[in-house]
Amino acid sequence: MHQEVIAAISTAPGEGGIAIVRLSGGKSLEVVKNCFQRRKGRFSPRPWRVYLGDIVDSDGRRIDECLLTFFRAPNSYTGEDVVELGIHGGAFVAGRVLERLLECGAVLAAPGEFTKRAFLQGRLDLSQAEAVIDVIRANSDVALQNANLHLRGALTAEIREAERALLRVLALIEAQIDFPDMDTPKVTLSEAGAELEAAHAVLSKLLASARRGRVVKDGYRVVIVGRPNVGKSSLFNYLAGQERAIVTDIAGTTRDILEVSLNINGLLVNLLDTAGLRGDGDFIENLGMARTEQAMLEADLLLVLLDGSTNLTNEDEALLAKTTTKQRLLVVTKADLPLQVVLPPAESAILVSTVTGGGVVELRETLAREAGRTIGGEHNLLLTNIRHTESVRRSREATRAAIEAARTGWELELVAIDVRQALDYLGEVGGRTISQSLTDEIFTQFCIGK
Repeated sequence: MHQEVIAAISTAPGEGGIAIVRLSGGKSLEVVKNCFQRRKGRFSPRPWRVYLGDIVDSDGRRIDECLLTFFRAPNSYTGEDVVELGIHGGAFVAGRVLERLLECGAVLAAPGEFTKRAFLQGRLDLSQAEAVIDVIRANSDVALQNANLHLRGALTAEIREAERALLRVLALIEAQIDFPDMDTPKVTLSEAGAELEAAHAVLSKLLASARRGRVVKDGYRVVIVGRPNVGKSSLFNYLAGQERAIVTDIAGTTRDILEVSLNINGLLVNLLDTAGLRGDGDFIENLGMARTEQAMLEADLLLVLLDGSTNLTNEDEALLAKTTTKQRLLVVTKADLPLQVVLPPAESAILVSTVTGGGVVELRETLAREAGRTIGGEHNLLLTNIRHTESVRRSREATRAAIEAARTGWELELVAIDVRQALDYLGEVGGRTISQSLTDEIFTQFCIGK
């Protein structure tokens, strides 16, 4: 346990009903004893109870009324003695209480230091610690559910399953190498291969979820495309619920990409408005069209807009041909006007009007359905962290190398090298084999007080 007591304001800056000031360390109670006056009785708090009192300055004058809660090690967030002070939620009063705690012997916590101490005390592994950030930053129901799965150790359990299979292989190989003359079970290539394949299957399943995990964390990317004046910006503004894009009758008004994040049925959808695609344009408009082309490559779904009040143009037909192999949804705009457009055979579209709002509910439901199909089951564990994904990928590569080595009859020592490498990469996920500098860098992403 750290002897140094750290303190920080754990609630967000600004005004609110309450603020929480947190302390952690073996002498947390000693620090608080110097500035907390209980309303009734002497200061001898028992763990997991709430005590009413006051935080006072060095002259005994009240700074603020306070509710004190004591969490005794190891059954606390950090695994150390923790004290939480509930006070009024003003920025100034919270700052004064923190200042008083520092006067009484605490030191200001570094960003993420409470969670870092939980990691060092074994309360969380590194992947669970990172999940704390994901819970805080979750921007949709699905992202929150997945972050909570990571926080509860679902990824840790999958990693351990793969590790156990690899360790069984390594233990048998090393016993055979170190004690060749002893009566130990001889490792057969088929036995080693079966265990390695089991580990490989677990890692492959995790990696298969990485793209879906990216969508959960960063959002489902929907790009609106179409020729100029087809109604892209009008639809963008309608779905966004605000006038984000300028709408005029002048072709080429939209020169850059606009983006807005929507929460549709608990899913994060990033909607992009793009420059209209046509054969000619000025220099700046051409730059906008180039950005549109790049956005189309990065899209999870294209909304291909067609003007319902006119026949298909050459530009419409060129766009339809270009997006045939893409994940796309055809949207016919200006549905409040007489319908003139004729869709290609076997094509269907959603008809919408930003004047009447017709078809917009169906469009939103379709977007949610497409995003949900990409993500899959909402309770499935998904890899959302690039660091985790890269470590799992490297571990799978090393495991595959071990499988091939066993299959081709290589020496057991060579198989063991690949297995150890696979285990080292898996150890990075939970922090067992990660460098101190990288660990420190990860915790600097946290806010002070967490």
